[in-house]
Amino acid sequence: MSKVKDVMTTNLTSCKSSDDLATLSRMMRDDDVGFVPIVDGEEFVGVVTDRDIVVNGLAKGSSGEIMASDVMTEKVITGYPEMEIEEAARLMQEHQIRRLLIVENTSIKGVITLGDIGWHGIDEAAAGIVREVSKGEGNN
Repeated sequence: MSKVKDVMTTNLTSCKSSDDLATLSRMMRDDDVGFVPIVDGEEFVGVVTDRDIVVNGLAKGSSGEIMASDVMTEKVITGYPEMEIEEAARLMQEHQIRRLLIVENTSIKGVITLGDIGWHGIDEAAAGIVREVSKGEGNN
């Protein structure tokens, strides 16, 4: 069985909790991603999604006045590098999420996505995740 560390994406862009929404938005646009992990020092503290920026951020005011810490999700479902891919898929399905951050201690190691799971031949697991996410449209 394959491990998450074998298929996860490791080159993630991150921001600090003190970065403003304009900075996060530019980062998401430039890197063509829908979420950015928030790190203070070397410690993972949360995630900001494109939806967080629109729904929780811009609705509050100017993007230069709102910080990542104002809109980030702090309680994020995470996995670990040695986790079996099938276990990660079950976790994603259970929590209706499209991407799972991989954390070791308090440090971000990577992310595994629904596409990674499908790409690596676990189509049944990927299909199950799609069904669950479609029911509830999770935040990640």
